[in-house]
Amino acid sequence: MTAIRLALRLGRWGLVGFSGVAFIATFINAAGFYAIAGHTQAEREAFARSFAQIASQLTVLLPPATRLDTVGGYVQYRAYGSLAIVFAIWALTSAGGAARGDEERGIVEMVLATGLSRARATAARIVAFAFACFVAALAASLGFILGVISGNETFSIAPSIEAAVLLAALAMSCYSLVLLISQLLAPRFAMGLAGAVLLGLFLLNSLSRTFDSLATLRWLSPFRYYELSQPVSPGGTFDVQATLVLIGIAVVAGATATLAFTLRDLGAALFALRTAAGPPTYEGSSALIWRIPVIRGLYDRRVGLTLWAVGVSAIGILFVILTKAIVQPLLAIPGLAQYFAVFVHGAIYPSFLSYIWFGFAQLLLAGFAITQVARWSAEDTDGRLELILGNPVSRTQVLIERATVLAVGALIIAVVSGIAVGIETRNQAIDIDGLRLAEASLLLVPFSLVFAAVGALLAARLPRATVGILGVVTFGSYLMLQFGPIFKLPEWVQDLSAFKLYGQPLTNGVDWSGLVIMLAIVTAAFVASAVAMKRRDVGA
Repeated sequence: MTAIRLALRLGRWGLVGFSGVAFIATFINAAGFYAIAGHTQAEREAFARSFAQIASQLTVLLPPATRLDTVGGYVQYRAYGSLAIVFAIWALTSAGGAARGDEERGIVEMVLATGLSRARATAARIVAFAFACFVAALAASLGFILGVISGNETFSIAPSIEAAVLLAALAMSCYSLVLLISQLLAPRFAMGLAGAVLLGLFLLNSLSRTFDSLATLRWLSPFRYYELSQPVSPGGTFDVQATLVLIGIAVVAGATATLAFTLRDLGAALFALRTAAGPPTYEGSSALIWRIPVIRGLYDRRVGLTLWAVGVSAIGILFVILTKAIVQPLLAIPGLAQYFAVFVHGAIYPSFLSYIWFGFAQLLLAGFAITQVARWSAEDTDGRLELILGNPVSRTQVLIERATVLAVGALIIAVVSGIAVGIETRNQAIDIDGLRLAEASLLLVPFSLVFAAVGALLAARLPRATVGILGVVTFGSYLMLQFGPIFKLPEWVQDLSAFKLYGQPLTNGVDWSGLVIMLAIVTAAFVASAVAMKRRDVGA
């Protein structure tokens, strides 16, 4: 029990943050349903018919929608569909931190020194996360119920509990898979490979709905078993067998990860490349590259940065290929002009590509910023920041170097992915303004810096809680873009969302006022973080 309490304490900020995200997601979507679909059955049926036509063409990304004329069907599609991704990201960061981050901070060594076996220590982390993700999933159910109550309706509690069990089972399966992968490779490669595996499993399932050649392989993806159940949608079912498969994946992968942990040394990988043995040295490297501040930061992140650039580019190419497959059937559907008007501000293909690809690219770059901020927080708690400051290097210099490295990294990802998208649009005969494509790609850099700056401020004040709080801020910013106009929030409130400030540069050009506001937020947050960093002891 002591080990479980310690694991819960280490993950308490993730529990709080993702519980808040889950609650907000379901509550906002449930309350928003009554604002956009109306209250009469005729209004809702008209909304459902039109929205279902669009949803049927977006199954390449989202699971099929059912009963969109009801709040349950709408929330199942909009909220629980996105929460599957959110909880998978939580599982990735939590399992990676448990398997490798705590080793680097010396926490695992301290726990094992108490006499606790490796098997029991790993089991404690798995049990603690299972409890945390179920509580967060229950928070989603609570948000849904309260959202329904706000619309003067009622909803049965049993399906919402089933939705919580299903969401927690998916999160546990992802957690155990990441935990297993983290045992196999060295720390610097484990998180990148684990993230790529989860993304690949997600795309395997989602793309199998469009490409028949992948249909025979989708049973490999835990996301497939998650979408077999739609408990909160009227007439939907809770597939007990599919849920048990998710739990089985969690148990088998968790047991295998435990076995792998018992077979490897701390800080090492189960499968490590053999290197030539040599005498140990305690002298600093004489390589010039480690003496150039920004270059050394980029060199240290070269593997991860390469994976990000290649991965984002590949996804961008995929979105371009799918654009015609999605748009052409929609053009044949009459009566969708009012819905296209939401994101179409010019030629249909560039507008749709702007809406679907750059909207997704913003999420990816926000994720990139969060991973870098997580590294900053880890450096504070594992002693690396203390070593850097002992060189001596000023705290302000450290902050400037971090911001510059992140900006250059985001620039590399934006440029490489922008070139890849531009080449593929020509191959697909989609007419895109090259200058605006460059502007839209480059604008991702200040966009990512907004989250980095907010994360730097959080890391300077609450390093252990940074990732959880920043995740809530990011998701809230995204929801502000989606539901700000629906709830008729003041313009200045909507401008707090970086997603809104980014605008639609591919079709409308650069929103200069939005860019100025983003740069102002970045400057103010980094200055505030520099002040806060000087006033707090390292590791406190």
